[in-house]
Amino acid sequence: MEKSVVFFIPAKMDVAEAVCLWTLYRRMQRRRQRNRKYWVHPILKNRLSTSLYITLYPSLRNHELKFFSYFRMSIKSFDDLLEQIKLEIVADENAIRYCISPEEKLIITLRYLASGCSISELHYEYLMGKSTAAALIHQVCKVIWRKLKNIVMSQPTKEKWLEISKGFEQNAKFPNCIGALDGKHIRLIHPQNSGSLYYNYKHFFR
Repeated sequence: MEKSVVFFIPAKMDVAEAVCLWTLYRRMQRRRQRNRKYWVHPILKNRLSTSLYITLYPSLRNHELKFFSYFRMSIKSFDDLLEQIKLEIVADENAIRYCISPEEKLIITLRYLASGCSISELHYEYLMGKSTAAALIHQVCKVIWRKLKNIVMSQPTKEKWLEISKGFEQNAKFPNCIGALDGKHIRLIHPQNSGSLYYNYKHFFR
């Protein structure tokens, strides 16, 4: 049934102005209807059976190397991180819609951070709305930062700075260096009798 809309026209408004106002209103209504054709898009209705959280993630947990390649994190590190943040990102159990579990939220966030993929890709891979994916990534990142900043990035003491500098000088022959933003693996012919000492995770010697 179509809803009735009653317009009250101010006394000073003439007929032409009223018609323009009504036309504008109808145009906005049609635009809203086009933008919101579905409450839940048919493609997203299968998320509980065909999303990568259901089809791929359980298999990855059975293969440590594949898991690390996908998330850039070991299974143990993933589980430890989830344990630290899950109470902060759990959804309201009284919500009308299906609640996204803390585990799935962390999976989507790590995949986004590890791969540099777009929100649109996650939308199709994990079958959830783009705005939902963006919101949960923002939520999880804020919680990770709040929970771990003082553990992972605590302010070093003077002794710690000197220890870091000593390590750079001993291992890389860089004196007075207290940090590196990134690194580069350079291929080389490994020394004799060095075994796998110079073999890196990219599967070549450096």
